[in-house]
Amino acid sequence: MSQKERISEVALLRGLAFAAVVLQHSVAHYAVAQGARIQDGVVMTLLLLCAKFAVPVFVFITGMVLFYNYDGALKYGTFLRKRFMDIIVPYIIWSLLYELGNQLAQGGGLIHPLDFVQKLLNGKSSYHLWYIVMIIQCYVLFPVFRYAVRRLSALLPSTWRPTALTGFGVLYILLMFAVGPVYQVMDQLQLPVISSWFTIYADRNVIYFFFYFILGAAAGMNIKRWNAWVIKAQLVYWPLFIVITGYLLYEMIGQFQTPRGTVLSFNYLSLLRPVMAVYCITSIFVAYRIATWIAHKGGRAARVLTAIGTLSYGAYLMHAFMLRATYYFDSALFADWSHVLRTLASFVLCMIFSIAGTWVLAHLPLGKWIVGLRIRPRPAGSPPAIQKQA
Repeated sequence: MSQKERISEVALLRGLAFAAVVLQHSVAHYAVAQGARIQDGVVMTLLLLCAKFAVPVFVFITGMVLFYNYDGALKYGTFLRKRFMDIIVPYIIWSLLYELGNQLAQGGGLIHPLDFVQKLLNGKSSYHLWYIVMIIQCYVLFPVFRYAVRRLSALLPSTWRPTALTGFGVLYILLMFAVGPVYQVMDQLQLPVISSWFTIYADRNVIYFFFYFILGAAAGMNIKRWNAWVIKAQLVYWPLFIVITGYLLYEMIGQFQTPRGTVLSFNYLSLLRPVMAVYCITSIFVAYRIATWIAHKGGRAARVLTAIGTLSYGAYLMHAFMLRATYYFDSALFADWSHVLRTLASFVLCMIFSIAGTWVLAHLPLGKWIVGLRIRPRPAGSPPAIQKQA
């Protein structure tokens, strides 16, 4: 892999995506808290919708960075070894910590090795680790994606590539229509391993997220052309994003009123639905446009989001712990606030705790194994040296 200039928008975009993840999980917690009102539901739905870009953008960034950095010869063994050290080792460590926490919450007891290995493979040690399992598949299958994308790109004239990308987008939306029928067929067949990957673990099956990775590949292979597309297509994706946001908000409000009273449930906003696929695709463009605007404007917001993005992997791994810690502050300080304000308070505190915790751990000698990066002590007057996963 040749050393290339970093894409300034990537770390910033990671920062936005991580903030969106924390916001989603904050909303999910307070949505089931007692005393929710319909007005809380409306605002929390809007917050959730504006944060739904998180996972698609993370997958997009993975494709973008890999195709940007690995445009020459690929040493697959070296490639996987690096991902194992930077991604999988921290994932194993945090999975073990969450599993220990689960055992303590259930009254103690030993962790069964086979049960823990199974949870490592399916990401069940904590509710947010499913994403790591899914993104690891992107790394493992990268040579396949790389060969297919580069082969197709070589066969098509440059003027036809946007059309081909649009065609893959249409196929992806059609695939979302098939998620339910495939679930039913696989559930009946009960094929070892395969059936579960299309049923109970369908939300972490890389097949159901492939287009976001391909979209990132298109960006990474030609950054200048991608940026031009993003600017030219604004008259399409901005109105589409606003219209779908309004439609989904309207649909969600209607579902809050039940015979039992107001019940806030967001299952309707599952990512594996056709309308959500369209929404997520448009959200990637919106998030990327916002990120480029902030990056080009510069200033404190750009620096803060870039710093958050640099620390985002470790912060993602630990944020479920930190979010739980915020609930102690909530019960002591914010219990009388509205659900919306309590959500935002937990969100801000979790962001601070997660980023600060990652920063501290990254300064330790073994920090790279725990949070995926190592911040080395800097000589006076020089910027900190950071070793981070690509």
